[in-house]
Amino acid sequence: MDQLVHLLDGIKLPFELPLLLHPPLVHFAIALPVIALLLEISNIFLKRRCIGVISSLLLLLAVFVYLGAFFAGKTDGSEAYALLSQAGQEELKEHKTFGIYLVYGIALVFILKLIFASINKTLAKAFFALILAIFVALVFKQGKDGGELVYKYGANVAPVSAMDDKIMDLEDEVDTLKSDLEKCKTDLKAAQSSPAEKPAAEQKPQSKPEESQTPAAQPAAAAAQPASSETTQPKESAAEANATAVEANATTTQQTIKEKATQVLEQIKQNVEGNVSAH
Repeated sequence: MDQLVHLLDGIKLPFELPLLLHPPLVHFAIALPVIALLLEISNIFLKRRCIGVISSLLLLLAVFVYLGAFFAGKTDGSEAYALLSQAGQEELKEHKTFGIYLVYGIALVFILKLIFASINKTLAKAFFALILAIFVALVFKQGKDGGELVYKYGANVAPVSAMDDKIMDLEDEVDTLKSDLEKCKTDLKAAQSSPAEKPAAEQKPQSKPEESQTPAAQPAAAAAQPASSETTQPKESAAEANATAVEANATTTQQTIKEKATQVLEQIKQNVEGNVSAH
């Protein structure tokens, strides 16, 4: 069975299919077997040859529609795969594999239709209708899984792709702000440590005995000390104020970006929920 899966999966078309062709083909892939099933059930009672012929033609058309839906799904899936989460990627792989089974299944149903058409008995028609009903149930399951890929994981949904791009941009801005914040913290530490070293350096020459200073130099030194302390304190306070202002600006900008990211996520969530409710 794996060989059959790889056989169909390995076929490459000589031309490229347009994106988002899979959804309209899927609608036909669901509708055609359902119509054929209704015709088969009615033909059990009506027993008209024309009804059986129409059912056969619909199943033959379904074979080509299923092939087209599979290859269109491969094209759409290759575009959506990278944007999905890990759970979404696993779901997409299962959806693809089950789609291959359905392609072989519709071909088998068509062959069985030709076989049972040669048996003009009510029991044979009823048995084929049962087989077709089971196939239709499997098609509905595949349709449900495909809906989960779109509405739960956001496969090929434009707002989700836009959200991913915005989130990536916001993450880059947050990383930049973090690095700027670390730089500001480093500058703040340097500004706080440098004023403390200057008074210590100024006090070293004053450690000599006061006797070595002349009476005329003592008043000059006493007058110089308040002046130096006054010039050091404004420099220290200015450096601390600048560092605090830079840190506050970085924190405010980071909070603003986080708020914008939250607003974008809420907007995308509302758009997706609106699409779900519309369908």
